[in-house]
Amino acid sequence: MRIRSVAKVPTSANVYSVYVRQRLDARTQIFSLDYSDKLRVYDARGTLRSTRKWSSKVRCIAVADVEGVGKDSLVGGVGKKVLVVDHQGSPIWNIGLESSVVACDARDIDGDDAAEVVVALQNRRVILWNDDKNALFSRTMDRPVADVWLEDITNDTELEVVIADRKGVVTILTAAGYKLKDLQLGAALTTFAVLTFGERRLFVTGDHSSVLRIWDIDGNQITSLDIEAAPKAMATGIPDDVSDVAYLVVSTRDKRLSFWEVQETGKASKSEQVILQQIDSTKDAVYRRAIKCGNCGAPASPEAAKCESCGAQLEVLAEYVIEEYIQESIDSITSKHHRIELKELDRILRRTLPRPAAYNLRRSLQAMIQAGAIEGHIDGSTFVRTKKPRKRKLPRPNKQTIDKTMASIRDLLEGRETLDILRLEKETGIDRRILRRTLLILLGEGEIEGVFSEDTFTLDAGQEISQFIWKLEKELKAQ
Repeated sequence: MRIRSVAKVPTSANVYSVYVRQRLDARTQIFSLDYSDKLRVYDARGTLRSTRKWSSKVRCIAVADVEGVGKDSLVGGVGKKVLVVDHQGSPIWNIGLESSVVACDARDIDGDDAAEVVVALQNRRVILWNDDKNALFSRTMDRPVADVWLEDITNDTELEVVIADRKGVVTILTAAGYKLKDLQLGAALTTFAVLTFGERRLFVTGDHSSVLRIWDIDGNQITSLDIEAAPKAMATGIPDDVSDVAYLVVSTRDKRLSFWEVQETGKASKSEQVILQQIDSTKDAVYRRAIKCGNCGAPASPEAAKCESCGAQLEVLAEYVIEEYIQESIDSITSKHHRIELKELDRILRRTLPRPAAYNLRRSLQAMIQAGAIEGHIDGSTFVRTKKPRKRKLPRPNKQTIDKTMASIRDLLEGRETLDILRLEKETGIDRRILRRTLLILLGEGEIEGVFSEDTFTLDAGQEISQFIWKLEKELKAQ
């Protein structure tokens, strides 16, 4: 591994938070916060480009397009609040929390061009929000958190949540909050960074000494870097997909900001490749495993292979079924929304999927377009459907069948909020694909409130059954 010092810049006060913004035009910006209440922006060579007044009460900083409009926002933790300020300086997020923010990051996880925001709190809780401020998950860690990152560890374009605690344990979670792997990187750490280099994932750690340590995905230390003083913060970045240079920026307790270039990290060893395969396999199993026990019906955590209530093995969906649900949802939503922003499509899609799932919206749309499953194109951050959906060769329900269906739904929902689609198909003769499609359209239109869980649909607590049945009947007649 080659690490070359590029610049060492003295600062008027200690820098306690740094962030590398990787721009699409290959320009790299380094943002720093220091105790003189300044936000400074440098280029990758360590040249100061701008300075502005910024409160040192902001404990962490991230920079990303949270609104999905092509403009960067500043993300920060201020005491017990998460703030997001748009490119004009206007606040767009102000979320109050029960504990102080200690770390944050923001990147587009799911390919809708709008960045998600993750924060770690002093009380050990980690929260990931979608761009619409809906929490995708909340998880309390075992030990105090030092830092949190969003990175594509499994190299499948969906980012993972990487959490480093002060005892040196690094935990990798899916974007739905499920644990994939724990790594022990030394006895303790105070600063942490993820170094992405091609298909290799490396971790940089610092403690109270003047030495940085670099580890592989298998938890082996592969090299170290001597610095002038103990680190206070660090960040990494790669300017574009074809670059052979990565950046490491470190602030130290001697009021200095150091810029390094990293080259020739080497290829992943067989051991690293095995670990990456294991993480990918675990992720696949987690997303396919049942969230409700098929034996006793109790809610189940996909992290466990067996039901905690009865000990039965949790069922696993076939991989194609999940992809089928995603494509079916996209097809149904865009049949009524011929022009829709990716972030809005993602918001609706999350509500219609039968379970938390790993997907990249842009990649899924491109695959459907190439396969001829959907006709349209992506215009910037908007999907445009150019032709109406092809007519499906499914029997169209007649009035008598629809009336029978509505009566069956009333019976199925009597005293409960869950609708069994397979049972409804057997009782009425209406193809379950028509029933699912109708429900997906109504969800996308915001006409009904509820969630899918495989072949069951659960109404939200506030959804009136009579209104639900009326909306469903109306949409079925329009098929």
